[in-house]
Amino acid sequence: MKRGANMALTSEFKDAVQNQNKVRVRIMLKDSLLIDPSGDDFQQMLDYTKVQMPSLMDEHNGEVFKTADQWDETYLNEQMVAVVNNFSEDRIELLQNMVFKLYEPQQSTSHTEHTKEDREDGLSSMQKTGVAVAGVGAVAIVAGIALKTSMAVPIVGGVAIVAGGALYFAGKDL
Repeated sequence: MKRGANMALTSEFKDAVQNQNKVRVRIMLKDSLLIDPSGDDFQQMLDYTKVQMPSLMDEHNGEVFKTADQWDETYLNEQMVAVVNNFSEDRIELLQNMVFKLYEPQQSTSHTEHTKEDREDGLSSMQKTGVAVAGVGAVAIVAGIALKTSMAVPIVGGVAIVAGGALYFAGKDL
């Protein structure tokens, strides 16, 4: 299944931008990185949003990031949650690099070999990511309700569960 420009600027995304729904726009942007690891959709969406919603970006909060040799899916999921509340150029660059490193197939590995390696335990790497993203979403919902936070936390959790499910099912085609 080809993912590309036809998915980037959906009417749902344009509506969120037009309504200045910053949390929803940020979630849709970060999720696009997982759906299209090349980052093309993300860049198209970000360029559109920056014109329509100048307040989208945050200053980086000073968090020191792990080095590339320490990146794994757990750390990616942590940063995917963090970017919703600190949507900074530094964190976006980190996420783009992490997604590219963790999900882009190696040039030296053929597609068949890559798919076989991914599926040795029965799940593709995209499916594993989907499960992890959904898990983070479930934790966010429970924590948000238990800690009586603003509705944004459970909503972000719900969106993460949906995104995780989409990744899981999209990974079945690999």
